[in-house]
Amino acid sequence: MEYNSRLLLIVPVFVIMAWQFCNISFGSKTLIGYKRLNIGYFDTKYEWRNAYSKDIDPLLGLHMIIVALRSGVAIPRALNVVGAVLPGGHGLWMCDVSRALISGDSWHEAWSPPHVLKNIQSVSKSTNRHKKLEKIDSSSVLATWLMTSLRESWCNGSSPVPVLLALSKHYEITMENVARQETSRLSVRLLLPVGLCFLPAFICIGILPTVASLMR
Repeated sequence: MEYNSRLLLIVPVFVIMAWQFCNISFGSKTLIGYKRLNIGYFDTKYEWRNAYSKDIDPLLGLHMIIVALRSGVAIPRALNVVGAVLPGGHGLWMCDVSRALISGDSWHEAWSPPHVLKNIQSVSKSTNRHKKLEKIDSSSVLATWLMTSLRESWCNGSSPVPVLLALSKHYEITMENVARQETSRLSVRLLLPVGLCFLPAFICIGILPTVASLMR
């Protein structure tokens, strides 16, 4: 009994020391990586609300286009309205594409670099000074989505909404899979120091007293 009581007094100290060591080596890196992931995600997802937003969420822009097209407006009008609403100059390229389509340019000409790429690069240069994390330009992603998804509707007159909805659903499923993978990695990294703490405790409380009692 005295031996077991002494072990019970020593084990918590040993477990705390092991946990601190594992927390420094494993937990800190994991939490820093998770924090960076969260900063990068929320930085693009919610900062569109203020005028100094660094970037826009491409899924948000896609949903705004879907809502505009469902109301019955034409593609150039939808691009112009959504582009004028987006803050920070991130929608200027939509307004230029809309004006190019209304003036009679072809679909390929309206989405050419003078209308799209130039404005995106100018906005990116002005916002990259404040970016601490590197990430893909969301405006370029949204421009690629709209250029490929709306082309069939503009050229052949089909409804663009089903294609945009399918694209939105595919993007959401992809992001859910990425979130699950990151969650699994985080759980594995957190369980490793926990296991390293429980194993010595099990040895000290369960195995060593049994061996000591058999040796008497």
